[in-house]
Amino acid sequence: MAKSAEPLTPIDTPAAPATTDPGPPRPRAASITQLLRRLHFYAGVIVGPFLLIAAISGGLYALAPSAEQLIYRAQLHTDSTGQAHSIAEQVDAARAQRPDLTVSAVRPPASPGDTTRVLFADPSLPESTRLAVFVDPVTLHVQGELPSYGSSGSLPVRTWLDGLHRNLHLGEPGRMYSEFAASWLWVIALAGLALWVVNVRKQRRTRGTGRLLTLDRSARGRARSMNWHAVVGIWIILALLFLSATGLTWSRFAGENVSELRSALSWTQPSVDTSLGNSPS
Repeated sequence: MAKSAEPLTPIDTPAAPATTDPGPPRPRAASITQLLRRLHFYAGVIVGPFLLIAAISGGLYALAPSAEQLIYRAQLHTDSTGQAHSIAEQVDAARAQRPDLTVSAVRPPASPGDTTRVLFADPSLPESTRLAVFVDPVTLHVQGELPSYGSSGSLPVRTWLDGLHRNLHLGEPGRMYSEFAASWLWVIALAGLALWVVNVRKQRRTRGTGRLLTLDRSARGRARSMNWHAVVGIWIILALLFLSATGLTWSRFAGENVSELRSALSWTQPSVDTSLGNSPS
């Protein structure tokens, strides 16, 4: 009797590794949008505090000359009336107040009722700062003395605001940080503009409407805050770009490059040659 064939045992084969569908490749435009969003956010967080302080201090600095007239009225103005003494006599009165210093300049009163400012070179003061002695031109009475900074004659309040605006009173690190902020301001502004344009175009595709330059008053919550942020940014973007460009021209490193560029293109102010040539016989 024939032997029945034994059933064949199937040989186990290793299962093929499961593959995950990576899905469609991410559009390049979406990657650029994500890059712009991160750039706009993180750069804004880093330089935002300085931009806020610079905006406030810059506004106060613009008002500082008027504020000085009130704060230092006792030094800048006099109620004396009558014939003013000569400038030489006023300088002598100031020298009697500070005989230990050397006179470097004199600023006569701009109008009646103002004092004469006699400037002394004082080595104990910071660079570009001189000591101003205020003399009543009528009575020759010395009405006080204050540090005077730069060619503009800034008094302590305006000088302090200038330092806050320039370097946060942190010296060279603060100045480098301010230049860094000015360098990135235009990047933040243009990245925000691009993001808002992309968002408006997306709204017009999905909802059929999207406002670029005006507020969407139907928005609520976070969307409303983002709408305010974007629309205000759109309206002031030209001012932001202007501030960034002008701020860089006054900075240390970028400003030096701007000066070299102006010299190379002959955009500098012409100077008068004061040397004497040979006189004709």
